[in-house]
Amino acid sequence: MKSYQIILSCLLCLGCGNTSDLKEKGTALNTKAQESSQLSQGFNAKFRLNYPSLEYLQAGIFGAEAYFRAEDNLETAFLEAQWLGIFKTKNNWYLNPVKPAIETVFDGIVDQDEQDTANWSGKVMTTSKHCVFTLRKGNLHPKKLKVFYASNTSPRFHDDKSVLLPGDTLQFQVGNIHYWLFAKGKALYNEGSPENQGFGNYALYLQTDDPHQAQQVQLLRSVDPQYEYGPNRLECLFVGLIDADDIPDFIISSNYEQRILYLSSEAKEQRIVEPVYVEPMTGGC
Repeated sequence: MKSYQIILSCLLCLGCGNTSDLKEKGTALNTKAQESSQLSQGFNAKFRLNYPSLEYLQAGIFGAEAYFRAEDNLETAFLEAQWLGIFKTKNNWYLNPVKPAIETVFDGIVDQDEQDTANWSGKVMTTSKHCVFTLRKGNLHPKKLKVFYASNTSPRFHDDKSVLLPGDTLQFQVGNIHYWLFAKGKALYNEGSPENQGFGNYALYLQTDDPHQAQQVQLLRSVDPQYEYGPNRLECLFVGLIDADDIPDFIISSNYEQRILYLSSEAKEQRIVEPVYVEPMTGGC
């Protein structure tokens, strides 16, 4: 009987120990999950574009040449999807079909040996000559484009780029309807030269005098109020009639040089334009 009690006591002690271990492991897992969630939320709050539906957009806008890596898994998408290119010829702009070509290249950061061509991980997508942007086809159709503004042909604003700082405005007109693309923000304290001036609470707006549309909508705003002039700038790259209506469409570079395509034909709740495609960040270190 005593032996049975001793064995039972040992089993109970082992059970307590196992329960305690499980609780500790469970607590540790919960703590790690909470920390991971907090890190994810913190990263999104600081680095993700501050547009509520942007994370659900389908990737599909690139420059005429795009660099990525094999691990980005974009090669199949490039080769299987249908694409249209925005082309600039001597006298006109066109939206024409384009077939991307993929070339494997040496990546100086990831690849170990430049001579080992079989293990290169860099990829370059290229299109045709005179192609400025490559867009996922979607509901778009080839046609001649009417362009109101393009960063590579128009006067530039700041740092040889089409960066819109508070006080800058792009104005254009379609028929009798006027549109204004402009930036707002608050100048931050600056001890240096005027060209290094920073701006907080930066936001980019589109306004129209069309009585049938919302008079003003916010397109993008920067996620960090104290980090506005640098990699976090927003740049207007293209304004023109891309889809089938007479309302301007936009290509705007967002935080960290991603591009977003805004189409008026997809606008919701009188927003004038709606973001439909975003360029994914590729080739990161």
